[in-house]
Amino acid sequence: MRSNVADIWVGADAHTIARAVHRREISARAVVEQHLAHIDDRNPSLNAIVTVATEQALREADALDGLIARGEQPGLLAGVPFTAKDLITTDGVRTTAGSRALAENVPGVDAPAVAAMRAAGAILVGKTNTPEFGTSGLTDNELFGPTVNPLGTPEVPRSPGGSSGGEAAAIASEMSVVGLGTDFGGSVRWPAHCAGLASIRPTLGRVCPDGQYPGVVAGDHLLANPTTVHGMLQTIGPMARSLDDAALVLRVVSEPHVVWADPASVDVNSLDITWAPGEGTVPVSAEIVAAVAEMAGRLGARRYEGSALGEGNALFGQLRSTQSHTDITALAISGEFGASIRTMLATGHRADSVEVEELWALRTRLVHRLLAEMGDLLVLPVASIGAPPLELDRFDVEGRALTWQEALASCRAISVVGFPSVVVPVGETADGMPIGVQLVARPFCEHVALAAAARL
Repeated sequence: MRSNVADIWVGADAHTIARAVHRREISARAVVEQHLAHIDDRNPSLNAIVTVATEQALREADALDGLIARGEQPGLLAGVPFTAKDLITTDGVRTTAGSRALAENVPGVDAPAVAAMRAAGAILVGKTNTPEFGTSGLTDNELFGPTVNPLGTPEVPRSPGGSSGGEAAAIASEMSVVGLGTDFGGSVRWPAHCAGLASIRPTLGRVCPDGQYPGVVAGDHLLANPTTVHGMLQTIGPMARSLDDAALVLRVVSEPHVVWADPASVDVNSLDITWAPGEGTVPVSAEIVAAVAEMAGRLGARRYEGSALGEGNALFGQLRSTQSHTDITALAISGEFGASIRTMLATGHRADSVEVEELWALRTRLVHRLLAEMGDLLVLPVASIGAPPLELDRFDVEGRALTWQEALASCRAISVVGFPSVVVPVGETADGMPIGVQLVARPFCEHVALAAAARL
């Protein structure tokens, strides 16, 4: 619920806000003030936003209003309040990665994706909670504690998933209009599924990967490390309450040299679309499979009959196990890591170069096999379950107990090949939690997935 019925811009979409601000029907300051008041009202019970950028947001809103008053063009996201996951660096705003080791870390440079948002007129109102260094699919850490899904109930509080769970909770509760998360093994797709949102995991390379933890510190900059699995597979992606807003954010943060194609140019009826009830090795709840099957039927999809998809989840796990996590250990600036990170560092597998090279060679072959098998678009579940109860970390699905990693097998199978995936909500579970569906396109064909998603 909104904190004040007079706050008519809380809950508005990005297109509506930007148009109204541009036309001076409302000031950017008024929009931001309403969202900051809503944060004050909702955030204490959700713990979604861990740093509120009040003073900076109001300064930027005033500057934008001044620019518009002078007749200058304000950008596609003029006056739109946004949040960014606390793994993404923000100039002048604390960025902790959910770790006590970075509890007082205030970057001096924006991640390029954040800089693009600001250049388009969007206004950062806060940073959102994440598990420490984004290493869990459930949003909790020893620095800030857990985030609560706004779609749950007091009797059965729910998790918003992770690791962009704080971002999902902030947007779903209308504290933020749109936001930036990061996706390694499903971290914008799974929270979107849990909170009834749209999200996009872009093709690797569409959005500049710099400015994400963990990474390589180079002066004021945080650079993606191309020699690590995180550095190769993790990408920044948009989250929003509507598909149109998610697409607009993706257009804004896409690298300038990457061509942006209009989804309206796609003839969905002419696409070769396949669908799968999962990645093939981990069970998916029957009600989620049924929802995905119905959406696939609407798109005229044929059943996926290939074998590459079923190998992706295992390969993702094998590649992840080769990480030495040196980018994380180098960040122990002050304080110490949480228990889960200490355990991860103590038990990490030290792979030799031959093993690593063989796995990446296998990944290359897998990419080409899936391209040959999937058609123009592949439709499949996001996860095996809906938004889980807050304290649960094992999930019974069709008689098998799953970890959160296993529950995200369908996401991980797509992460490892680096293809773009659009998630939109398509139904509800029997207990009232949202069901999302993944629409996976060929590399740099986000417009194809967006066009098909608009049909759903």
